[in-house]
Amino acid sequence: MSQIWNDKKLAKEWIDWVENSNPSGGREKEIYPVIIKWLRKVKPKVVIDIGCGQGIYSTLIDKGINYIGIEPSTELIKRAKENYKSPSNKFMIGDACDIPLQDNSTDCIISIWVWSHLKDIELTAQEMYRVLEPGGSYLIITANPNTYKFRRTFYKSIKEYDGYIVGTFELGNGKVLSNTNLYFHTTNYLIQSIKKSKLMINSITTFGLEKEYPEGLNIMITGHKAK
Repeated sequence: MSQIWNDKKLAKEWIDWVENSNPSGGREKEIYPVIIKWLRKVKPKVVIDIGCGQGIYSTLIDKGINYIGIEPSTELIKRAKENYKSPSNKFMIGDACDIPLQDNSTDCIISIWVWSHLKDIELTAQEMYRVLEPGGSYLIITANPNTYKFRRTFYKSIKEYDGYIVGTFELGNGKVLSNTNLYFHTTNYLIQSIKKSKLMINSITTFGLEKEYPEGLNIMITGHKAK
């Protein structure tokens, strides 16, 4: 995962935004219901959350299900352990391209708002395949590639690179994420990266603020590892 997320300042800005933003914001209204519905459909025993941040998605897991959050930021993992300490929760320092778990060790993986910050999504997909047990399910939610032009307008002090940008992302209400990135992975590249790993794709949908943005701000890809 990008080393940017090991930046302490960025981690603290992220914590402040997630924990102090309006509870009726995009995550609660748009993201949470989708994740909860999908998890209750697949009925996992163990959920691996790749790029878990400070572990807020652990609150969406039903009782009786174990949760393991993987995150490269020591600051965010520290916060996760402070806020969401539970016998069923575990938080680990780790990278999406090098998941610190054994082969075939879980029946469910989620990765929310992470892939647009990753350079090597092919390796990430391969790691997901390795860690998933046969028949295991996955859920990826990331930026809809059709909205990159719109998302770019929220970045200031932009530095251009081959296939991505780095800049200060304006969250609104005076809050920002300093020195964060956005990779311009196409929809086709997302799909081909997953297929190349041998993961099966069950569905591809877009959603999020459809009234303002008919194409949907997010793309959701679900699938499984063949038995």
